[in-house]
Amino acid sequence: MVRKAGRHSGVIPAKVRWGRQLRAARKTVAKERGWFKDDPQGWRSALTSSLTTLGNLLAEQLDRPAEALPFLQEAVALRRDKVETDKHPHCRIELAQSLSALGELQAQLGRPAEGLRYAEEAVDVCRPLAETDLARYRSDLAKGLRTLGDLLAALDRPAAAQAAQDEALALEGEPEDLVALYRGLAQADPDRYRPALAASLYYRYDRLRRDDRPAEALPYVEEAVVLRRGLAGAGAAAYRRIALAESLRALGALLGQLDRPAEALPYVEEAVALRRGLAEADAPPRRRLALALSLRLLGRLLAQLDRPAEALPFAREAVGLWRGVAESQAEDRRYEAGLAISLHTLGELLAQLDRPAEALPFAQEAVDLHRARITLLGNRNLTGALHTLAEVLTALDRPAEAQAARDEAAALEKTEPEAP
Repeated sequence: MVRKAGRHSGVIPAKVRWGRQLRAARKTVAKERGWFKDDPQGWRSALTSSLTTLGNLLAEQLDRPAEALPFLQEAVALRRDKVETDKHPHCRIELAQSLSALGELQAQLGRPAEGLRYAEEAVDVCRPLAETDLARYRSDLAKGLRTLGDLLAALDRPAAAQAAQDEALALEGEPEDLVALYRGLAQADPDRYRPALAASLYYRYDRLRRDDRPAEALPYVEEAVVLRRGLAGAGAAAYRRIALAESLRALGALLGQLDRPAEALPYVEEAVALRRGLAEADAPPRRRLALALSLRLLGRLLAQLDRPAEALPFAREAVGLWRGVAESQAEDRRYEAGLAISLHTLGELLAQLDRPAEALPFAQEAVDLHRARITLLGNRNLTGALHTLAEVLTALDRPAEAQAARDEAAALEKTEPEAP
């Protein structure tokens, strides 16, 4: 005989379980509201999270959407306040998620017209992020568009609802389909959709680049640069200049890869100039790493053009930027990996300029960091750093140490997988 779950069965009925969670969530919110009054900056994130948990519990598990509404409204207000002071994309995505949830809740309460404004705001928050980095934020934009489409359909606006759903579907599909969608939209409404077209072109370029198809990727990034340059004129928002700088750097790197460094150089110089202006406006050192990446690329292109003396100051500046971030963010070892690569570049340039004594400390530090961060950088990068160190030691008439570096590099090369 199968016994029913009861008082002594050990199974807690769902109603009791959710009731307990509800009481605990209410207590947490009450406590954190008090702490928030005394320390708004310190408790804003925790209180926002607790309000969201309480609202979702009431709306989704206990089917009490009217009671959930004020808690989710308060969470949205707190996240709006945070976005005013913290421009990090993560804060904006959290706000968009809260706005979408609030829009869905209003619809659940039979008020789709009120929900619509929250859904529209969620899309407006996500769209600039997607226009800067579509690969990272396309799924967030797609979710917001789906919610928007549902609310528009509920308000008997089928054409607008279908447009939102079509864009969401394209964002979840292949890059070439997304380019086709935004190209058509941009022809009909260029002011609204040119940024999205540029982002989709860059996204298509990036997928082709990752598939090792650089020649096919080139026209997409070239078109993205043209569009983004037009969007990043005087008075444009910072994210427009960020998008242009990233596209310029990508175009320069691709032309360098295609052995066209002379054509690449002006694009990377423009990227450096843009990034320098953006870095000066940003206090946190880690936000200057985009400048460091452009500087390192500029140095490499100049070396490729046999102009190592001109490349040297850019390589030094890149090392300084990476070192500053690696020291200030010591708990994140990824920054040491970036520093290792820049040190290797600087050591190579000094060796090319017949300055081995100056090159040695950089080449040695690069090897040490590559060894320490081999899981991030891989054997191939360490092998290259060891060969550079061997060249420097040979120039300094230290043959035994140079041979040891070569032997270590040769042993690593034997462990590299064969090319397919």
